[in-house]
Amino acid sequence: MKINWLRSRKFWLLVLGGILIVVVGSKLPLQDWFTQIKHQLALLGWWAMPAFTILYLLVTIFCLPNILLILVSGSLFGLFKGIVLASIADTLGAVACFILGRTVLRQRIKKWISKNPSFAQLDQAVGNQGWKILLLTRLSPLVPSNVLNYGFSCTKVNFWQYCFCSWLGMLPIISLYTYLGSFGVRLLNEGLTPGKVALQSVGALLAIGAGVYTTRIAKKALTPKCPSEDN
Repeated sequence: MKINWLRSRKFWLLVLGGILIVVVGSKLPLQDWFTQIKHQLALLGWWAMPAFTILYLLVTIFCLPNILLILVSGSLFGLFKGIVLASIADTLGAVACFILGRTVLRQRIKKWISKNPSFAQLDQAVGNQGWKILLLTRLSPLVPSNVLNYGFSCTKVNFWQYCFCSWLGMLPIISLYTYLGSFGVRLLNEGLTPGKVALQSVGALLAIGAGVYTTRIAKKALTPKCPSEDN
């Protein structure tokens, strides 16, 4: 059965949500925040990496957006080091949320999840499909990663599978935003010649295209996993 996206309520809700994010984001001093975070970390010298990791960990635990930090990672530490550092910090954050969700925050998380029927389906899917569902939900933006960090703590998922799939599933988006962060710095440092701009732009477009393609595959694979939508 094909879905008519123009008549889909979820589609228009996503569109509206995207517009609201753009509008709200345009009113926030994101560039100033980016500059300040990068500047303060740069002043720490060698301690910038552990400080970045701790800051990323706190942002993840409190379910705050982490994209700005990933961009800072690419801009400050470079592409390779930025990917490695952001990936480690993101995985540590996911593990911290998982442990908190299974210990001190368990009752509160369970109460919150009980109000979201989709998580009951997710728990059932994890029980049936295991790591495949975990990996696919990480690859897909259907649910924010910060929400999944706590949500999975109340499912049947195995801890080590959770750690590995969380790392692997978030690696593409971390690589994308780290690349975009290092991309801007590289343009400024090397000069804005037409050839370099074109080359770097092609690289950015390929990275974005790979992220979009991966997301489409994840969504397509996840759709059959929700039998209630077919009724």
